[in-house]
Amino acid sequence: MREIISTLADDVGIISIIFCCEVKIMAHLALYRTYRPKDFDSVVGQKHIVQTMRNQIYHDLLAHAHMFTGPRGTGKTSIARIVAKAINCKHPENGNPCSTCESCLAIASGNHPDVFELDGASNNGVDEIRDIRDRVKYSPSLSAYKVYIIDEVHMLSTGAFNALLKTLEEPPAHVIFMLATTEIHKVPDTILSRVQRFDLKQIPSGEMTDHLKRILQDVEVEFEAGVPELIANLASGGLRDALSMLDQAIAYKTDVMRLTDIHDLNGSVDIGELVEIVNSIIEADFAGIAEATRKLLASGKLPARVIDGLLALLRDVLKVQKIGGDDDSGLAQKLTSQQILTFIKQLNSLAHELKIATDAELILEVGLIELGFVETEAPAATPSAISGYGKEIEDLTKQIHQLQREVAALKTGKSSASPAKKEISMTGEPAGFGQSISEFPVFVQGELVNGGDFNEGANLSEPHFPEADHLDVRVEETKKELLIEDILTGATKNDKGILQQKVTSANAFAKLDIKEIVMLLKDAEIAAATAEACILVYDYETTAQKLLTDENRQKACEILTDMMARPYSFIALPKAFWLTQRASYVAQKKQGEMPKLEQYTLQTKGVISEPSPVEEEVPFYQEVVDMFGDMVEVVE
Repeated sequence: MREIISTLADDVGIISIIFCCEVKIMAHLALYRTYRPKDFDSVVGQKHIVQTMRNQIYHDLLAHAHMFTGPRGTGKTSIARIVAKAINCKHPENGNPCSTCESCLAIASGNHPDVFELDGASNNGVDEIRDIRDRVKYSPSLSAYKVYIIDEVHMLSTGAFNALLKTLEEPPAHVIFMLATTEIHKVPDTILSRVQRFDLKQIPSGEMTDHLKRILQDVEVEFEAGVPELIANLASGGLRDALSMLDQAIAYKTDVMRLTDIHDLNGSVDIGELVEIVNSIIEADFAGIAEATRKLLASGKLPARVIDGLLALLRDVLKVQKIGGDDDSGLAQKLTSQQILTFIKQLNSLAHELKIATDAELILEVGLIELGFVETEAPAATPSAISGYGKEIEDLTKQIHQLQREVAALKTGKSSASPAKKEISMTGEPAGFGQSISEFPVFVQGELVNGGDFNEGANLSEPHFPEADHLDVRVEETKKELLIEDILTGATKNDKGILQQKVTSANAFAKLDIKEIVMLLKDAEIAAATAEACILVYDYETTAQKLLTDENRQKACEILTDMMARPYSFIALPKAFWLTQRASYVAQKKQGEMPKLEQYTLQTKGVISEPSPVEEEVPFYQEVVDMFGDMVEVVE
């Protein structure tokens, strides 16, 4: 209908004619309101709470006050409204509201006289709560229960909380309180102790994706593959946020909703652009990194969004490596898991820097270029590397090979440690077991590096290491004096780590007769260690002396030999003496001298081993025969 209204102007005589058209205004209802859950069956992702509330209502066990807490957009207020509908419904079904009766429709439209919704942010004063306290004593007008839903309850003032306490604890039988908050830590404990608390979780991405697909099909919108998944990931567990994004995308799209539409609307970065950056980092293509970063920033992408996208991409690649799945990016074959973890740590640090940076774009570009300096050459996938114990297995393999050569050299009768050209076979013990490893010939890539002869035709059989009960390591018979400076010169971090691990994991109660010695070893500080000996440091001199008695030293060497699977000895020192000698060692090294240190000498036999005199007329093998008797067989 069109109505023409004519008005006469002033004396100028101009007639203004205004055409007023009757226009029908169409208000669009947002998707998060259109698809708000109407009953328990339509709640997404909160199964544990839905089941509890339905059972309480069905079995008439509903508490008088409930607290719903969790991230935004996860269903706190919606569940409270459904509970209000269910307890006042005229035709409930297994604890579920019918959503068709007069009471359900009135609550859904917000017009029910017995259901009150308050916003804690705008109604946070004492007067509003006192008003509630005064009205709760009146019976409901239309339904069985009065329901008070207070959203964002953490915004109430201290006085308002105090005014609510008594009413919340002992309300009339016809009153139910439903409280909701996103910041439960701001709610006083006095309130929490008077309610049943329900923690809503972030909605799983899979369930949210399925829900978004149903809505897109319902509104008849075509979409590109991956759109619902992308929106669900960007929503971070909040369904309301996801529906708001979807609403925007529906308005923005032209024909088909595409992934680029979602990226444009939300400032997120397309995975192809992220993969391009990572490939440039792997190839150390600094120009490519700078160019890709410049393009993203020029298109309006925020630096923080770029970091978020890279972190999400690397996380997905790591999942593919460890769990399995499709690798559309191809990065799983180019990066090792350790490299991915290194990138993630550096990107996380970069994200923190961006928050305080005055020029975030500059920090982003420099930070991504810095990633290109990280070593990204993927190592060969050896079985030991895959098992996670590559270094340990490699070290043990080297030790076994060295011991094989030592045994072979002894069998030839040409070891420098054996004066007689005899092959000695001891029952249950390897030849030369009481000798220092440093006296054995050692070969590096076939080259002799410390004396002795080597027979290439020798049989390199696996050496047999006896149990600790059968070991007989006698320090006083060692041919070479054990010196502090020698151990410090040959010490390595790896040898110390291996010994520390073995001593720490030793069971002191496995054999009661050595329990005290094992505990003494555990109490020591391993100051330095080589492949054949170590320095043990004790806070008190009496402890060091205790370990250095003949009997205890013998047992300690046997235990260490058993742990390390090779002859092993030690020097025990009080801490004060050790600190002095360590400082002297460092000072002499700085002056370019070969360190000569004072040795720890006590009135305890065997503290420092002295070379045992060998009479010329008695062959070496005869000494062994005298010592071990029938256990020794001499082979000419």
